[in-house]
Amino acid sequence: MKNKYLRSTLLVVLALSIVNKAEAQLNTMSSTYYQNPYLSNPSMAGIAEKFEVSAAVKAQWTSVDGAPIIQTLTATYGSPSKKLGIGLFLYNESAGLLRRTNFKATYAYHLKLNSEDQFIDFGASMGAINEWIDLNKIKGDASEQTIQDFNARKMKFESDFGMAFRTRSLTIQGTIPNLMATFGKSELKNVVDRSLYMASVGYKFFAKPGTLTSIEPMVTYHGVANFDDLFDVGLNVQMFENKLQFNSIYHNTNSVTIGIGTVYKKQFSVLCQYTTNTSDLQTYSNGEFEIGLKYNIR
Repeated sequence: MKNKYLRSTLLVVLALSIVNKAEAQLNTMSSTYYQNPYLSNPSMAGIAEKFEVSAAVKAQWTSVDGAPIIQTLTATYGSPSKKLGIGLFLYNESAGLLRRTNFKATYAYHLKLNSEDQFIDFGASMGAINEWIDLNKIKGDASEQTIQDFNARKMKFESDFGMAFRTRSLTIQGTIPNLMATFGKSELKNVVDRSLYMASVGYKFFAKPGTLTSIEPMVTYHGVANFDDLFDVGLNVQMFENKLQFNSIYHNTNSVTIGIGTVYKKQFSVLCQYTTNTSDLQTYSNGEFEIGLKYNIR
């Protein structure tokens, strides 16, 4: 009876792993909008000169036992010529019994146009994903064959491609994640809610010297396989020479992200954000909390 119950539990876990995989691709880290665009677009690696190190943590549905926790760590380098960029990306997620780690390396090329502040960016990432069940979290027979088979699976490789056009004020981005699933053979082709592409447009309006520094609206669109596409509208306000920022993002899933951040000596930034639950989940749990950190090593 015990083994029968465990098998049923594992079937649920395996189903959730597929759903959670799709959610991980669609549930974008909020800090990617106005703090670390490299999280969603490889072409943004190295747009700042020298080294930048960023870290973010997102806690979802904290009122639910075993709720997902997502952690990201990135490191990028931009050459003094502003032409080349490299990046490293580490993603770690825990959700109930499941664990997922994703590691990517990125190469980006920034083509300077006639104007000093106009660039076309190209970037590609290549990496691997590893998924497993945490045996320490299992209440039952951890030697069950279903568990062993799940943990014995090989790592899966994936690659992403991104482009951008940048000026001092305007930023246009486009990304195709999971190229192997889009153009090749991959089990992700059969996953519902798979992210197909991302496109965004942002424009920064600069104010005269004073309290207000800039206002940047942004529109982001996510194409999704076999489901409704996602649409975000954001606004970021920077004040006191970028030392203080406020942002808000509306998602067409009827949820809203609100954030506040600060920058110290133009090198170290902190951004705290809260996202309300989608309309379908608001009666079951609270939203998502995220904190992002970034340091520029000049």
